[in-house]
Amino acid sequence: MQKAKGISSKNKWPYLFITPYFLSYAVLSLFPILFTLYISLTDWDLYGNRNFIGLSNYTQLFFHDAFFWKSLLNVIIFMAVYLPALVLMGMLMASLIESKLIRRKTFFRLSVFSAYMTTPVAVGIIFSLLFDWQGGFFNNMLMEMGLIQEKINWLGSASSSRWVVILMVFWKNLGYFVMFYTAGMASIDTSIYEAAVIDGASSKDVFTRITIPLLKPINLFLIITSIISGLQLVEEPMLLFSGWASGSSMVGGPDGSTFTPIWYMFDASFNGSAFKYGKGAAIAYGTFLFIALFSVVGMKWINRDGDDK
Repeated sequence: MQKAKGISSKNKWPYLFITPYFLSYAVLSLFPILFTLYISLTDWDLYGNRNFIGLSNYTQLFFHDAFFWKSLLNVIIFMAVYLPALVLMGMLMASLIESKLIRRKTFFRLSVFSAYMTTPVAVGIIFSLLFDWQGGFFNNMLMEMGLIQEKINWLGSASSSRWVVILMVFWKNLGYFVMFYTAGMASIDTSIYEAAVIDGASSKDVFTRITIPLLKPINLFLIITSIISGLQLVEEPMLLFSGWASGSSMVGGPDGSTFTPIWYMFDASFNGSAFKYGKGAAIAYGTFLFIALFSVVGMKWINRDGDDK
């Protein structure tokens, strides 16, 4: 009994050391999550009116709210374009950096990754300046080259606005993909490549049959995290249409073409005259459900070959 008591007394110290973390997590993370869930079940506005309405916010959101579905469709379109481009270009650039053609590998890795270290606010301002219809860089360049006769309002139409957002997200995240792929390629045993070359494999065969399959865990991580971040996209498109770059302040861009679920949540909760906190909380949890759904689907799709075996 004395021995058991001594062991119990000795083992209590690790729990005492980790207790502050769990307390801070409960106060700063767990409580806000649960309280937001409660808010989503109420009709709570700026004036303190708080009525419990159950799942009415979710019913309205999923079955009657066209803006939510449009915002969700927008981010799906964005990801369907820039995510395959990031995977392809990330692998090709990483392969080039890790090849014998590049000597100063660290310099090129840092140069590519520097875009990802730029804050979303700075990225939004940069692309606002590039695509400003009055004095933007692209309009001036195209006019100097004689390719256009009058300036294009890139942020004034639905189709071109979407392409600007896609290009912006692609530019910012390319370095993130390249860094993971270069790390993955550097960890592959060189003897595998040497054996393939001895067997007569071409560079294309080595890349498609050895490099890509061995990078599958990295692809899984990058795609899932990109889906999560893509569904949370808000700062970049919001800054593009803040007013000074697009000519007028437009919530969601022209025809709502760049509206995102998180932008919709912000607009419903903190913008305008309604201040519907319950609706905003429901949008947040509705977006979380789709993040979980798309993440599971993405994992199943990437691992489909392994499941078949």
